[in-house]
Amino acid sequence: MAAFQPPPQEALAGRGRVATLGMLIIDHFEVRDDQGNPVPLPDAEILGGGGVYATSSARMFLPATHVAFIADVGPDLSPAFRDKLNVLGDTVWFRPRDGQTTRAVNQYTGRKIGFVSLSEYNLESTTVDNLTSEGHQSFKYISPQLHLWPHDYTAPPSPFTSPPPEWIHVVCDISRAGDILDDADQCRRDGWKGQLAWEPLVRPAAPDQRPKVSAYIALARRFAVFSPNHLELQTILDEDEEDVETCARMFHGHLAASPGPVPAIVVRAGEKGAFTLSANWTGWVPAFWQPGEEAHVVGVTGGGNSFMGGLLAGLLLTDGDHRAASIYGSTAASFAIEQRGLPTLTTSPGGHELWNGTFVWDRLRIMARRVAELEKANVTLPSPI
Repeated sequence: MAAFQPPPQEALAGRGRVATLGMLIIDHFEVRDDQGNPVPLPDAEILGGGGVYATSSARMFLPATHVAFIADVGPDLSPAFRDKLNVLGDTVWFRPRDGQTTRAVNQYTGRKIGFVSLSEYNLESTTVDNLTSEGHQSFKYISPQLHLWPHDYTAPPSPFTSPPPEWIHVVCDISRAGDILDDADQCRRDGWKGQLAWEPLVRPAAPDQRPKVSAYIALARRFAVFSPNHLELQTILDEDEEDVETCARMFHGHLAASPGPVPAIVVRAGEKGAFTLSANWTGWVPAFWQPGEEAHVVGVTGGGNSFMGGLLAGLLLTDGDHRAASIYGSTAASFAIEQRGLPTLTTSPGGHELWNGTFVWDRLRIMARRVAELEKANVTLPSPI
């Protein structure tokens, strides 16, 4: 099928789904200015969680029949939030759970919400604290988590077994990754043939308490795609190397130093874009929004998860073409950061799906032309916003 055209339904025959192990989280926000005074917000809670963003982005490029998301919900999920997910169609399985829907509180000082790289300092860890030039940000769960596993999608009573997931987005820290891989291996023994992409959560820790790079290498080998952001990769490598490509090649060097599979390495680098080092392509895809277009960037939380959803949709549609898939990922992230929360899906009078009022395939082709022009000019990295 054409790399940057909407796929006809018949072209998807025999293809699987994009699924995610990211959760549905109801995010609460508390913001204080530099003097500690509360800052009023238009909405104190929004739909969040890595799974929600990855799902909506995969859904930009794939019909509901080829995307899957399990939303574990309690009776507290509001009709408004349910409606926001219902627009995605049969993509979402609202699976009842005991107790409340998973909730978390995001606390900020410095007035600005979500000032992290476009690739997002991911917020599905138990507690995250990071200091940015805009102030302090912290995150913690305020109701119990309910983790998802590959078998939740591949085995009954899942409604997503036919077709089953072809790609599963895994967003977790190193302590859970091995268990997920073991569960996926059991699914394969039961007949599943899909692949996993790991968006690692790298928790801040003292240098002597961080997992060794060898631990990440051993796990990364078992994934088809390994996609940290630049800050996370620096932490994994225990290096302050500012050059993204150098970091990616250092990690690749660790993988190549011993026998075993080598995954595609996709390093998300915020306003610089994303760098891919894979068997079929190595190169940069810039961020969609360029210098002078800062007004389009409203809230970057979810940008990294959204990149991953778009990336996996692209891999499914292009039979593993990492150059094209990275263009899908960057395009998807551009919609996620135009507002706080999820982009809005509507239908045009002509029956076309619109995201934030835009035909996503038009923006995808703009992104593809931009990449081609940069390659022709031998320009690999745009100036930061």
